[in-house]
Amino acid sequence: MHWAQLRSMRPQSEDALATIPVKVNGSGTSLSLAMDQGGHLHLLIPVDHGPTGAPPSDLNGLKVRHRSLEPGEVLALSAPPSHEQVFTPFCRDIVAAVVQEAREPWKAVAATIRAWQSAWKPVRPAMDKTVQIGLFGELLVLRSLMIPVLGPSAVDHWSGPDAERHDFVGERLRIEVKTTRKSRPEHEISRLDQLRAPAGCQLLFVSVQLEESIAGDESLATQVDAIVDLLRTDAAALDWFMTKMANLGWSEEVRSSGELLRFLVRGAEVYVVDEEFPRIPDDFLPPSGVVSVKYTVDLANLPSLGLDEVTSVIKSATRCNES
Repeated sequence: MHWAQLRSMRPQSEDALATIPVKVNGSGTSLSLAMDQGGHLHLLIPVDHGPTGAPPSDLNGLKVRHRSLEPGEVLALSAPPSHEQVFTPFCRDIVAAVVQEAREPWKAVAATIRAWQSAWKPVRPAMDKTVQIGLFGELLVLRSLMIPVLGPSAVDHWSGPDAERHDFVGERLRIEVKTTRKSRPEHEISRLDQLRAPAGCQLLFVSVQLEESIAGDESLATQVDAIVDLLRTDAAALDWFMTKMANLGWSEEVRSSGELLRFLVRGAEVYVVDEEFPRIPDDFLPPSGVVSVKYTVDLANLPSLGLDEVTSVIKSATRCNES
């Protein structure tokens, strides 16, 4: 299934669909794969009429509809991007039944849904507030700093979904992002090595300050949409980004859920982690029996870097990697 290709073709209009024909053994068929503005996945099957009797039932994340589109009537199956790993083989079974076995579409879909019913059980837990806050900061940096400087390859450097020591990882540059709702730039450091960089590596610290508010004009959804637009011309990077988001628990269903937080961005500053940065020294060893240490840093009186300086650091580190 060519979902990555469709993501690069996502339409700007709410009611539009980007489509590509389904091929079987290299030959085109009358069926189409499609994607809407929100990134939902669609399989469109031409039909002459609606269902005979009761239509196949919707399942968690799967919708079955009889639609009239410009080319004609279709049986439309759709699912959110988070269900891609289930929807893709499900669609393959539908295509095989309709095209290769020449079965009546409505009956084929109903039978396939029954066979796959257990796979569509709800599995998505709610996104915790602390997860949304931390992820928002990482996406803000990816959107506003890393992609503008490095282009689509910035997605490869985003390591937040991989539980790395730092949120962005390169051979000669590491970036740690901390996000807070406090009125001061105070951040909790959760592990001893979080403000340590490998030898020969520069470490930057990004402090993001948010205010949670129902009047906020930013959310995880706005960050995702902005990044999708930036990556639209690179299908592989866009697909990799959406995969990482899914691994973090993001789903299009979060947009309409009551769990989505809204924010006002109070500020974002970038600091060099050097001798002046408040942190536990590299040679500090906790007493025997102490297995973890957490502490809070206050950056209020620390000089931050300007955008040009940050851009120069990132470009310099990248040039070193490529040389």
